[in-house]
Amino acid sequence: MVSAAVTWAGFALLAAIPVMAGNSFVYHVAILVGIEGLLALSIHLMLRIGQLSLAQAGLMGLGAYASALLTRDLGAPFLVGLLAAVLAPALAAAAVGTVALRIKGVHFALLTFVLGEAIVLVFVEFVVPFGGNNGLMKIPAAAIGPFLLKARPAYYALVVAVLAGALLVSQRLLGGRSGEVIHGLLHNEPLVQSLGIDVLSWRRLIFSVAGGIAGAAGCLYAHYLSYISPEAFNVSTAVNALTMNVVGGVSVLAGPILGAVLLVPLPELFRSAVLYQQLLNGLALLGLMVFFRHGLAGLVRRRQP
Repeated sequence: MVSAAVTWAGFALLAAIPVMAGNSFVYHVAILVGIEGLLALSIHLMLRIGQLSLAQAGLMGLGAYASALLTRDLGAPFLVGLLAAVLAPALAAAAVGTVALRIKGVHFALLTFVLGEAIVLVFVEFVVPFGGNNGLMKIPAAAIGPFLLKARPAYYALVVAVLAGALLVSQRLLGGRSGEVIHGLLHNEPLVQSLGIDVLSWRRLIFSVAGGIAGAAGCLYAHYLSYISPEAFNVSTAVNALTMNVVGGVSVLAGPILGAVLLVPLPELFRSAVLYQQLLNGLALLGLMVFFRHGLAGLVRRRQP
């Protein structure tokens, strides 16, 4: 079994690649990998309790709009926007989860699909303050104190820091006693209930943390592109993040990150064959599913606490 130290060493190695390359385009792709990896990680946490949430892209949008409106219209500092981007979807997930998490399986997936689409519909219908279909433009660049993080290397460092923090929180949550409870929720919930543990509260906690991570991804997305629109947060975005989990490995914490590392740059590899890009993407994914049934992380380890 690969230790946590080796896992973090692998993360550091992957994070260092754009720095060693020193190429602006590589930084751009790496920033997108980090943002998509955060969204995939939020879905991963839900999968670890046996629940598929298709609302994560909508929660990502909630974080993006919260941060964008606070910093652009109210002049709030970026860190305040980031905090709001984490708290807003986390609180929304906790409120909705009180009811939604009482059901499981395909019914939960359908309910979260509706939730995600409802969030996007709010962005579309309410032109004030969300901008409707036109979205929000001129979102200010991220800044921490006097340091403006507009350059790609600086913004990449911010994305890596947020991703590392999200991974650390997830690792602590999935380890120790809490990890045992979460493992029990997936494999033997009646046993967990027999020990007097409130399973609904634990599910709500995971859903809230997952929502907060998705919101952080939305904040980073908004301030990097300086523009957001509702279609960026529809269900196809959540399905792409789910695919990253499947490709990387759904039973390993590093799985969604590995999936993002592979899938986000994939369209660039087929850019020269624009007419056949979707076909080549599909064939590549099919090959991965056939030859790596446990995901890329399954080549290294099959289980992780």
